[in-house]
Amino acid sequence: MNATIAELPTPQDEVRAAAPASDALHAVLLARALDEIDHGLLLVDLSGRVLHANQPARRELAGGRALRTVDGLLCATLPASQAKLRQALKDAERDCRSIVELDPEGETLSLAFVPLAHGGASVDAVLIICSRRSNCETLTVQMFARAKRLTPAEQAVLTQLCAGRGAQEIACEQGIRVSTVRTHIKNVRQKTGRGSVREIVRELSRMPQIVSSLRLAG
Repeated sequence: MNATIAELPTPQDEVRAAAPASDALHAVLLARALDEIDHGLLLVDLSGRVLHANQPARRELAGGRALRTVDGLLCATLPASQAKLRQALKDAERDCRSIVELDPEGETLSLAFVPLAHGGASVDAVLIICSRRSNCETLTVQMFARAKRLTPAEQAVLTQLCAGRGAQEIACEQGIRVSTVRTHIKNVRQKTGRGSVREIVRELSRMPQIVSSLRLAG
C-alpha cells in the first residue's frame, strides 16, 4: 500500500534524524582541532574527574611530571600541590577564575582554571589550560624553516636557539665547531631577513604553535 502524505517524512524529520550523526561528527572534528593546539587543555567536572583531554594534555598526564590521573581524577604528582588543585576547583564552582603554579623538579607548569556553565546556569565543568613546555613547537619550526628555505643544519640550529641554547652549547651538543654554528646563525638571519636571533625567536613564538605529528598511542 502506498504511504499517505501524512506518513511521508518531512524535511524537518530528516533534519532531526541527521542531527545525531551531525553532532557526533562535529564532536570528533572539535576533538581533533583541540589536539592541534599546543597547550594542554583539560575539561573536568567539579570533582576533578577528567571529561576530555587534548593531545598535549594527554602527553602531560602520561609524563607524570606535574599532573597525573588516579581512577579518572586529576591529581598533582606532588602531594603538596594537590591542595592547590582542590582550591582552584572550589573557586571555579563559585565562578572564579584562578591560576595555579606547580613546580616539580624546578620546572614550573602553570594552570589556568576557567569555570564553564551551560546555558547560563550554575558552573558544572572547568576548563584547565596548561602552559606550554617549550618556546616553539618543533613542527612550527619545521614549517617556518621550509618557508624560508633553511637547510637541515640551519633548522637544527634554529630549533636549539628557540630552546634558549647559545652557540657554544649547540656546538657541544651537535659535535661541531662554534664557528660552524655561527655561520648557520648568520645564514638563518640572512634568509629570514631578521637582524638578530632574538627577533627570529620572538617571531616564531608568536606563530600558531602546531603540535608535532608524532602522537602518543591512545
